Amino acid sequence: MIEFARPDGGKTKGYLANAGQGRPGIVVIQEWWGLNDQICGVADRFARAGYNALAPDLYKGRLTAVPDEANHLMSNLNFPDATHQDLRGAAQHLKSNSSKVAVMGFCMGGALT
Repeated sequence: MIEFARPDGGKTKGYLANAGQGRPGIVVIQEWWGLNDQICGVADRFARAGYNALAPDLYKGRLTAVPDEANHLMSNLNFPDATHQDLRGAAQHLKSNSSKVAVMGFCMGGALT
C-alpha cells in the first residue's frame, strides 16, 4: 500500500503495482467487495504487462466477502468524494510518472469510470 495526495490536500491509500519509471498508468477501481486480493491481482497483471497500476482503497481499509456487508459498504460510500478526490488523486499520482493514464473498474468500479 502507498499513500498519495488527493486534490483537496488530504491523503489516501491504495495498492500500487509498479512497472517502472515512465510507464503508462492505469487506475483500477475496486468492486463492491473492497480492495481485495482479486483487485490487487488485476493491478499486478497490468504491471507485468508494462503499466503502473494504482487501485485506490475507496473503503479505507474495509473489505468483505459477504454480499449484505458489501451492499452496506457501497451504499455508504460517498461517491462524489470517491470520484473527485480518491480517483482523481490516483490519476494525478500516476500522471507524475507518465503522461498517459487510463481508468477502468469492475462492478461498482465500472460505474465510477
